[in-house]
Amino acid sequence: MARPLTPLLSEARILDAVRRLSVDGDFTLAQLARELDVRVSSIYHHVPSKAAIVHLLRRDWIHRLREQLGESSGRERLSRIVRSYAAFASEIPALVPHLITEPLHDDELTWLYEELAATLADLGVPETRIVPLIGTIDAIVMGAAFDLLAPPFQASEVSEDAHPRLSAALATLPEDTDRREHLAGMIDHLLAGLLGEDPERFIAAREADASTP
Repeated sequence: MARPLTPLLSEARILDAVRRLSVDGDFTLAQLARELDVRVSSIYHHVPSKAAIVHLLRRDWIHRLREQLGESSGRERLSRIVRSYAAFASEIPALVPHLITEPLHDDELTWLYEELAATLADLGVPETRIVPLIGTIDAIVMGAAFDLLAPPFQASEVSEDAHPRLSAALATLPEDTDRREHLAGMIDHLLAGLLGEDPERFIAAREADASTP
């Protein structure tokens, strides 16, 4: 029997195509169908809407996060959760608005927030501060990811005379810098600031985690 000219459509193929398309901007299901070389009706057999795609992306990420967390605890566990969250959101910046409006009753989302709440409680955060801290983590992670779609500041476009401080700061960065590279350092200071700790403790935890096979 002759083999199909294109690979059979699957959830994994759809999610891979979504990640490619959403790096640079939003997309329609028609564009997704063209990327996959299939009809839009074929996509509807697997996912009925963009909201359903967001749900599948989050579910796929949560499954990976569960494996990454392992038996970690405390500062290390919090670091892994937030870093993984930031990496996930930065892969699909165009879908951040859909992530924000996803219902709270989604099983994966409530699991994530329970993990954050339990980890913060284990670190001694009072119950009255847990929900505000989770909201802050959400806001910074989602905001940083969505900002990837914005045109970056370019030192050559800023007047040194009119904006001396901004010009000096921009001059320290190569113009082709990938803003994703700054996420690691930003997360160190975010976590330390939330818990009132020294950022060096989170930097050390991140480096130790990265050196673990």
